[in-house]
This record gives sequence, C-alpha cells and structure tokens, in this order.
Amino acid sequence: MSISTQTNGAADLKTLQAERDQLREELDKVKSERDAYLKSLYYFLRKEAPPPDFTKEELMACVGKEPPLEDVIAELEREMRSGA
Repeated sequence: MSISTQTNGAADLKTLQAERDQLREELDKVKSERDAYLKSLYYFLRKEAPPPDFTKEELMACVGKEPPLEDVIAELEREMRSGA
C-alpha cells in the first residue's frame, strides 16, 4: 500500500468520524426536542382529560369477562366524539 493511499484512507476515516459525531449531536438534539414535545403533550392531555369514573376494583372485576377490548375502545371513541 502506498503512502498516499494510507494518507487518503486516514483522511477519509477522520471525515467519516467527524460526520458521525455531527450526526450523533443532531440526533441528541432531536431526541431532546421530541421529549420536550411529548412532555407538553402529556401535560395538556392530562389537563383536558376527565378523570376516570371507575375504581380499580371495578376494572379488575371485568378482567376476563365480556365485552372484548375492541368493543370497549369503540364505545370510548363514540363517547369522546359525542362529548359525553
């Protein structure tokens, strides 16, 4: 291997490492922004959502019984759309 090939290889490696480091920094920044947005979203969802009107015992009594989860979700969606 010639000296120029080794020099170019080392330069290419340094360039790739610098690019990798820059991309990692950008990724960290985007992750921080995402976390801030999610935190805000969760805050407003909790603030706007009505408190549940069932107890843990009532919920646990329904485990393994009808209706299927899909029906419960559909009913909740209908209630949310109707404003009930």
